[in-house]
Amino acid sequence: MTLLRIASDWHLAPRSPPLHGQLASEFLRRARAEGAGVILNGDVFEDLFHGRGRSERAHPGVVAEMEALLALGRLRRTRGNHDPDVGEERIVLDWPGLGRVLVTHGHTVDPINRSWLGQLGDGLSARFGRFSLVRGAAALAESTAYALLGRRIEAGFRARCLALVESAGCRLGVFGHVHEAHLAEEDGYANAGALTEDRLEYLELSPGGPRLRSLTSRDLAAPGRARE
Repeated sequence: MTLLRIASDWHLAPRSPPLHGQLASEFLRRARAEGAGVILNGDVFEDLFHGRGRSERAHPGVVAEMEALLALGRLRRTRGNHDPDVGEERIVLDWPGLGRVLVTHGHTVDPINRSWLGQLGDGLSARFGRFSLVRGAAALAESTAYALLGRRIEAGFRARCLALVESAGCRLGVFGHVHEAHLAEEDGYANAGALTEDRLEYLELSPGGPRLRSLTSRDLAAPGRARE
């Protein structure tokens, strides 16, 4: 396989905007048509708040495309903190011209997620996340933490990710979790980004090396190559 696409943090849920399901389906369909492999790097479906299975049932088109890629042997998944019961903890692969690449969601090295407060929050979300008030409170708590300590949180997360890359003997690590796409030359930390309001971000590995790309709502009406 000479083309691999890594995407994360779609957080598809029963009440996700229809556009999100359309972008996810189109991303998978294009990968299948273009002979690309796919790694979905955690938090694909919103199992934490809604329980396993409910979000998948709300997006049958996405599930069908995933199953088609899986049948071809071209789909792998890692687990995130919002879909902890599916996928592998980490994937390590050897990419020609690049070397060993680690792919993992990254939540296991997030100091907030690992703290007692984070564990408590996840426990409450798993039990009561079906209530909109609980989901709203969780979103508010997360946004407040990043507003107060955003730079320190991001720096700490990146440092822990780089330590994980080094301990795995890899040249590059591709993470998710923080919803911020990142790729810089000679940097061992990369992030595939997320599915945002009208954009699905991902990282592509090809013979030319890694690069960040995206699909947008405009691409759905104009078939062709994804955006840089």
